Amino acid sequence: MSEQKGGRFASNPVLRSLKKAALFLWGGISRNLGMKLLSIALAVLLWNYVITTNSSITRTRTVTGLTGYITGQSALNTTYGLALLDDPLEQLSNIAVRVEVPQADFAKVSQDNVQVTLDLSSVRTTGLQQVPLKATSSYGRVVSIAPDRLSLTFEAMDSRSVPVNVVTVGEGEDDRWYNVLRSNPTVLTIRGAASVVQSLASAQVTVDIDDERSSFTIARPYVLLDGEGEEISQSMLERSASSISVNVGVYPTREIDIATDIGSTVTGQPAEGYYVDSVSVQPEKLVVAADQELLDSLTELHIEPINVDGASQSFSAKASVTALSSFRSISADEVYVTVNIVEEKISVWIENVPINYINLGENLDLSNAPSTVRVLVTGPRSQVAALSASGMMATINLEGLAAGEYTLTPDFNEDSYPEIMFTTERSGVSLELSEQSAPDEEAEIAK
Repeated sequence: MSEQKGGRFASNPVLRSLKKAALFLWGGISRNLGMKLLSIALAVLLWNYVITTNSSITRTRTVTGLTGYITGQSALNTTYGLALLDDPLEQLSNIAVRVEVPQADFAKVSQDNVQVTLDLSSVRTTGLQQVPLKATSSYGRVVSIAPDRLSLTFEAMDSRSVPVNVVTVGEGEDDRWYNVLRSNPTVLTIRGAASVVQSLASAQVTVDIDDERSSFTIARPYVLLDGEGEEISQSMLERSASSISVNVGVYPTREIDIATDIGSTVTGQPAEGYYVDSVSVQPEKLVVAADQELLDSLTELHIEPINVDGASQSFSAKASVTALSSFRSISADEVYVTVNIVEEKISVWIENVPINYINLGENLDLSNAPSTVRVLVTGPRSQVAALSASGMMATINLEGLAAGEYTLTPDFNEDSYPEIMFTTERSGVSLELSEQSAPDEEAEIAK
């Protein structure tokens, strides 16, 4: 050690001059204590000057916890058509660098002036590659880096366009309709490692609609998803946009009745003898979203008329709802319509309907009883016509009746004709029941 120091003084003229000056001063002050102390102080100052001005005196300092930066990625992607598969951020997050620095600058070396880079421009082929790390310092010379290289996987560069899907979250307001009107862009172009790019299916952006009562536009970040809906890291991918601008329409809503009047809901003529009795729809109301002024002016919604030409029975069908172009939304485009077709009713008098008297009691005679009755038949045209053509009979049940005069209502087997009403010309059929004469009385009458 002493030899090294002696050699250093001998070879350095500044040091030799300082040494001679120090020996001269020492000779003059060696006999005086005060001068001795002053000489020591001067020696310290001189030595401090030497080590701070002489760049040949160095020390080594280790700086830890450094984060490396990636360079050369553009050349890797564009010039060589390669892409880094995984993000090396974690491997670049705790690097140690040893710096040989002049003694004067030793305290200045810190994380702020030591930079570590991972240069990808040296990679030329796909697969697992050993990429060296480089380091520079504003003070001194970098002696070593730990680790000095990283094991990284490279693949061929690929590109794909994926659609942008917007998802709304939140409850929103009950009296408002929310809809994504547009997004910008609608498609993203993604470039990166082939295996990653080929797994991409879509980009998804989420917009919160809570407490929103009017239309709004917002820029939001997005996530990239694979075919299974799993998120894919974007850190090593080139993207045509870093965020998506979304325009969300927010409009008031109102529940509005659907018109069921026959004049506006049906067209055409049913079969002869039939008519449309009523029309019903399901659902009876629809929810419409539009500007408030338009909603306030609406009284009911209309459907495309149903054709009933030639119909002779009730039926159901789907019908389109007539929506205005200024509607922002309507809860259904179609409704189910039931058209109730009813046959016309007629009334016909049927003459001389025979009367059948049944269950006449023993020892009773029937007298003053008509054999026919005139009946007004009211009901569906076809049934009345059929009944008139086939004939009919009235029945009067005398069961349990004693002698006396009666006005009875005939039975026309109404259970078999539930849609027909039978009305006799009079309020009923008048008749008389009398007890039969005993044999002795008959003999006396004969005499």
